[in-house]
Amino acid sequence: MIVLKKELYKTKYLSPKNNFQLTDVYAEKRYDPLTGHRVRVYEIDWDTRPVDFYELGKKSQKRCPFCDDRLNRYAARFDPAFCPEGFLRKGEVILIPNILPYAENAAVSILTREHVVPMGKMPKKTISDSFSLIFEYAKDISKFQKKTYKFAHLHWNYMPTSGGSIIHPHMQVYVTDEPLNYHRRVLEKAMEFQEKYGSEFFECYIKKEENEKQRIISVDETLVLLSPFASRGMLGEFMIIFKHAFTYLDMTQDIIDEVSSVIYKLTLFFKSKCIPGFNLAFYASPVGEKVMRAHIRIYPRVYRDPDIFATDVETPTLLYGESFSLISPEKNAEMVSHFFEKLE
Repeated sequence: MIVLKKELYKTKYLSPKNNFQLTDVYAEKRYDPLTGHRVRVYEIDWDTRPVDFYELGKKSQKRCPFCDDRLNRYAARFDPAFCPEGFLRKGEVILIPNILPYAENAAVSILTREHVVPMGKMPKKTISDSFSLIFEYAKDISKFQKKTYKFAHLHWNYMPTSGGSIIHPHMQVYVTDEPLNYHRRVLEKAMEFQEKYGSEFFECYIKKEENEKQRIISVDETLVLLSPFASRGMLGEFMIIFKHAFTYLDMTQDIIDEVSSVIYKLTLFFKSKCIPGFNLAFYASPVGEKVMRAHIRIYPRVYRDPDIFATDVETPTLLYGESFSLISPEKNAEMVSHFFEKLE
């Protein structure tokens, strides 16, 4: 049912690494087994360099809308009929309306009082509290509006390399009745797969990857962490698939605590590799349906050259939709697996 399709291709040039001899250089084209999205994989040695965001943090803190004094003075507040206090809170995390109307229900969770929290320093409890608060907000706004919204689009831009414009740690959520564009494509393809084979795609994909034994990083009763076959980020990608959750309403506290622990471990790995940022997004079935299992995708994000802040997203990716990765999913899975073993 599931085919992990890849094609080898080569180019030739006079290589400076081979005394300028004519050299065959090989790469792969891989295809996402659900969407068919093509990814190019080059095995290239790539050393990331540390980026110190404290200096940028000092500059931006003076105008940060999420730091305590400005938060109370300038942050948007919820309709008192929905939330008399104006903010929702869980532990240190505070959730407020997003001033930009990305969706009819757009909110921001502010994770910490600290303005700069470097990679690997975010406590897993804080991650868990933010996830919990976001999903609670999605449920509460549904009750307030007297309807059940189908989607809670939780996402996280961590540090400027991710495209995040505010260094102060925060997540976002859009609570809507319609999926975002890529989410819609995944749902459509998952539905096609279910109609054709009578099975849910991600359950079959987990079995396929377990048989392959090359990209699975960890498995427990709650979730599977893997480096997907057609990883799209420049330094690869990581996927967390929930075994028993299909919609955001299925995200129990036990599941949230477990995934927060996994994300925390990934941040420690990123720190060890001098990866300063990432993008994270949550995808799920519409409420009331079991089109596909809920899952999270995480892209490590780096500057190609930190001296000039050159990003890792270029024209081929942004305007042609051509993804490329400088590391194979298999190598990523091996490195993270070994790193996690040392944490035990």
